[in-house]
Amino acid sequence: MPNGPFRFLHASDLHLELPPHGVSEVPEHLTELFLEAPYAAAEQVFETAVAEAVEFMILSGDLLNPQFTGPRGPLFLAEQFSRLADHKIPVYWAGGAVDPPEVWPTAIRLPDNVFRFPVGRVESFAVEREGSVLASVLGVSRDRRQTIRASEFSPIAGDGITVGVIHGAADPEALRQRGLHYWALGGRHDRSTPLSGPTIVHWPGTPQGRRPSESGMHGCTVVHVDEQGRLRTSLVTTDVLRWISERLVVDDATSHDALETQLRERMHTLVETNPNADLVISWTIAGTGPLLGRLRRGPFAAELLDWLRREYGHGSPVAWSLSVDAEPSLALPP
Repeated sequence: MPNGPFRFLHASDLHLELPPHGVSEVPEHLTELFLEAPYAAAEQVFETAVAEAVEFMILSGDLLNPQFTGPRGPLFLAEQFSRLADHKIPVYWAGGAVDPPEVWPTAIRLPDNVFRFPVGRVESFAVEREGSVLASVLGVSRDRRQTIRASEFSPIAGDGITVGVIHGAADPEALRQRGLHYWALGGRHDRSTPLSGPTIVHWPGTPQGRRPSESGMHGCTVVHVDEQGRLRTSLVTTDVLRWISERLVVDDATSHDALETQLRERMHTLVETNPNADLVISWTIAGTGPLLGRLRRGPFAAELLDWLRREYGHGSPVAWSLSVDAEPSLALPP
């Protein structure tokens, strides 16, 4: 490429209106963490764009539902967009299921560096540096009745890469056949790359997991483009609250003390390998032996859970145990 390598950022599904949920109760000392997690994670996305000095940002839908965030959501985004404008970073935003362009409150003006794709037709924008085109960004905002049609996207001839931006489910093979370099997709909370080269089809997932089933790291994607126009992606974690699903195996010889030792060692490993997030952990105990029977019946599971919460649930970072369950047996006992 004439202007050398560059980077851009891809994020989606911020869902500022949706705090983490799916638990029967939230302890008082974690209430603020749960309520603020979507905004804290989203702020990390914009911080990453500045820190990585990206050429542009792509947002592929479901950033917020203003009806449920109230004024806070749009004002937060407008402030973050203005911050990017100060660093001359343009933003290309394709609306998703909850944030089509018409739901944005007219009283809050978007900065001039934000370009929103229209509903119903693909529009393209050229990203230039020193008079040369780095990328052509094609996109369309989605309404609730519209299906995604890959045939409406075609690569732009000339220098630079072509990026397609859409929200929703799509057939990766159909996207590959269109000849674009990168498909920036939204609408999934899990990170997924069904095609990785030479065409990349990518969902970055949500920056913040919302429930126990959305376990593991969440964040945004920085896309690196080299001098030959080859692309690679890298995850930048942004979640401040991380759901963890852990499975331990016991056998007939495992004692109560041995199980506590396993839990303690695994907990230390989790804290060390997730240094930048507070953890909410669901434990599953599998295997064989009398301990499993005790976990399934009586107060033993509740006692273990209470011990884990006392030992690790009030520190910094927090490692809060959500549950301790015995894995169901594959066979009935005689």
